[in-house]
Parts: sequence; structure tokens; C-alpha cells
Amino acid sequence: MKKVIFICRGNMFRSQLAEAIYNKLSNDGSVASSYGTNVSAKNGEGTVLSSCQVLEIELTFMKNKGLDISSNHCKQIVPEILVGDYKIIMMSEIEFIPVWFKSYPYIYWEIPNPEIHTPKLVEEVYDILYQKITDLIKAN
Repeated sequence: MKKVIFICRGNMFRSQLAEAIYNKLSNDGSVASSYGTNVSAKNGEGTVLSSCQVLEIELTFMKNKGLDISSNHCKQIVPEILVGDYKIIMMSEIEFIPVWFKSYPYIYWEIPNPEIHTPKLVEEVYDILYQKITDLIKAN
């Protein structure tokens, strides 16, 4: 496996955490990236995570884990990204998966996306992702 693509709805929380965790844990030369199915973007680039006050809990939590994602941008998934040797992990709610995307092979992970992020809920999502990513790495 050369590339892992994590996708959630807005590319602000779940997929960004997954990308950071994977890239920290992977030791086989593979690299993860993250995207969203419903990203608001200007000129092809979405919001910088550090500019979103609603993500303060997530950014602080990740920094405490040694993973600084604050300068990451939200990115929209487009077909051009899905070229080559890759594994796709989809975490977006089913209703936000684009019709064009459904023809691509992907693994679906049902990862909670809490309406209100509290430190406890962020930690729970992190722990779920950490375990799933550890299992994914071991399986390859």
C-alpha cells in the first residue's frame, strides 16, 4: 500500500485526525492524506484549521499527542486525487458521499462526528481512530 486516503464530510475533524495518526504510526513508507466530501473552498483550498475557533479543543488535544494539525487546510475530494495505488477509508455520513464516488472501492468506517465537541468526545474519537489505524497498518 503506497497511499491511504481518509475522507469525512468537512475534512475538519475525523479525516484530519486519521491522517495525522496514520502518518505518525506508519513505518512502511506509505503516506496518508485527508479530504472531505462537502468542503467549502475558495480557489481550491478550504479553511485553515487554526482559523476555526470551534476546533480549539481538537487542535489542543492533538498538540498534546504530539500531532500539530493546526496549519492543515480542509480539502475537497475530487476524482483526480483517486489515481494510483491507494486505499480509501470513508467516514462521511452516507448521505454526504457523492454519487460519482460510489464506483470507487472503499472501506467504510462509522466514526462518530459529535454535534458539540467536548474533550471527552474528541478523545473517544481519537481512541477509535487510533485502534482502527493500528489494525489497518498491521493488516498490510
